[in-house]
Amino acid sequence: MTRIARYSISIGNILHPTDFSHGSHTACAHALKLAHATQGSLTILHVDPEGGRPDWHSFPSVRDFFHKWGMLPEDAHRSDVSHLGVTIHKAAVDDDNPASGILRHLEHHPADLIVLATHQRQGLDRWLHREVAEKVNNRTNGATLFIPFGVRGFIDAETGESHLHRILLPVDAVPHPQPAVEVAADIVNALCTRTCGIRLLHVGDPAGQPAPQLPSSKFVEWHWANRPGNAVDTILSEASDQRADLIVMTTCGRHGFLDALRGSTTEQVLHHAPCPVLAVHAWEI
Repeated sequence: MTRIARYSISIGNILHPTDFSHGSHTACAHALKLAHATQGSLTILHVDPEGGRPDWHSFPSVRDFFHKWGMLPEDAHRSDVSHLGVTIHKAAVDDDNPASGILRHLEHHPADLIVLATHQRQGLDRWLHREVAEKVNNRTNGATLFIPFGVRGFIDAETGESHLHRILLPVDAVPHPQPAVEVAADIVNALCTRTCGIRLLHVGDPAGQPAPQLPSSKFVEWHWANRPGNAVDTILSEASDQRADLIVMTTCGRHGFLDALRGSTTEQVLHHAPCPVLAVHAWEI
């Protein structure tokens, strides 16, 4: 059984909160592919402000995904999914506030990675409430994958194929980039069958460029870049110019990484990113 596990990161239990929208459909494909690639478990959680039973039939079933991806026959039974090495759970929580509903679920069912579909400008804030941020982070090992609405992402929801070819990984001395470096390399190893370039971007004085340990992998090519200018503008420009499929960032998190995102470089990048963003919580190393 594969586990993404270095520096206390272990992606084995994935949580995908959903509102059954098209954006959540794309995010669900990413969550499901990652769960299968790591041979872990995925919980699909619906937070219902109305308190009614969720209409799961309005959302493609896991078997539908695996059938389209050529991994299960059309007439597969629910139990056949477990033969693929992944465990699937569906759950619902009644709560007017999506963030607090997620927290209540996490209190009893901890997750390592949260996969969220987000509106970049108006909807992102609903997932980033200061009052619950630290508690959310404490229920996870500090990783959240944000899939912005309207962004294709790096997993094809129709075929299940990974299109993870270029990763942008902004680095600085603080927070230390090692957690993001390790997770990015391990995700490449889990999802890719050919080389993926990971571009480590430092913005500012080259003397302040950190020197993380770069894991050796036949699927990873490491590249360095140093640019002057504003960090947010430079990261977004580089992501666009390099046609990045994913941005991976370590976030400060003494008070919870979601709290740290508010007003930070990472949140500003999230508002305008042309691709998914993986935020990895920093720790002492």
